[in-house]
Amino acid sequence: MARLTFLGSSGAVPAVGHDNVSLALEGEQSTLLIDCAGSPLLKLQLAGIDPLRLQYLILTHAHPDHIYGFPLLMMGLWLLGHRDQPLQVLADGETLSTARALLEIFRPEEWPGFCPPTYREVPLTEGVLVLDLPDLLVTASPVDHHVPTIALKMVKSSGSSVVYSSDTRPCESLVRLARGADVLIHEATGELRGHSSASQAGQAARLSGVGKLYLIHYQALTTDLNALLADARQEFSGPVELARDFGSFEF
Repeated sequence: MARLTFLGSSGAVPAVGHDNVSLALEGEQSTLLIDCAGSPLLKLQLAGIDPLRLQYLILTHAHPDHIYGFPLLMMGLWLLGHRDQPLQVLADGETLSTARALLEIFRPEEWPGFCPPTYREVPLTEGVLVLDLPDLLVTASPVDHHVPTIALKMVKSSGSSVVYSSDTRPCESLVRLARGADVLIHEATGELRGHSSASQAGQAARLSGVGKLYLIHYQALTTDLNALLADARQEFSGPVELARDFGSFEF
């Protein structure tokens, strides 16, 4: 069993009940956080996930709404007495540099007993291996956003899989990564530079032949959410749902 929980669902401007995007992935042995918006420790607790079980943080890109909770995460883990093994932070090189700089502002070297994270760079090449764990395989491909950005594919040992687009305009690399996946979690910000509409998310789901589509990173404060679903369903005949904060599914 693997469970994915939406810790946040909104684009850069959050709304009541729709905070900035982050995802928690629990395998039988491994616990991952994907992107790191505000109050990550509180959100993990609200989702019923022990923060001290967290082993990996994958950052898809360096925009504030996807990364600004990182220093708070590290401070909270330190105050909780975390840990024998350091948190592993994985991202492309530019995003890792931003994450390092963001944490260094708060001088963690002055926190007694602090266990600093380890950083591992993810090359911006299609289908690159991110994590090869006993219960989960994570690969990535670069997608088309304003800054270097990776989409992620998470595969259980049984072969069932979920793909998360992160922020991207329509691009072939995402379609290739998602081909045949059970679930595609695709952004639906709108037809803005570096982003996709709900209709384009539906097109990506259809072209990649996935089983189900979740819309995420939508403009929750200003958008008719029912219209988003209708737009995606015009392009994709499979099940379509909105990602909602603290909603979850198993795969």
